[in-house]
Amino acid sequence: MYNAARMQYRGYGVNLGRMRDVSAEKLVAGARDVINNRSYAAAVRAASAVFRSRPQNPRQRAAWWIDHVIRHGGGHLRSYALDMAWYEYLMLDMLVVVLVIPLVLVTLAVTACICCCMRRHTVAVTKHHKQQ
Repeated sequence: MYNAARMQYRGYGVNLGRMRDVSAEKLVAGARDVINNRSYAAAVRAASAVFRSRPQNPRQRAAWWIDHVIRHGGGHLRSYALDMAWYEYLMLDMLVVVLVIPLVLVTLAVTACICCCMRRHTVAVTKHHKQQ
């Protein structure tokens, strides 16, 4: 669905909606629209020109990277994630912070409410006993 919407937004084709909602008539009408409307072909040609205007083809780019690593080594390309502890890599330290701090705050708030209610109840019971 996302790819079809993106394709329609960029003018490459027609979004027919969900597959379960596509009928034969809708499919044929969409295909005829794409075939007969020259704007779709022009948009695809323009996108193809942008894609093909790269300075290197994949083989040349691979050769450049191999030559780069041979000349400079690969240390600067090494990911920092390889040096991280597993709990940092999985962001468990952040998960603990995000879950524990709100949990502590909620626990403190509930405890404060319970203590306040118990104190009021104790004061009310004491006043009641004094009046008798």
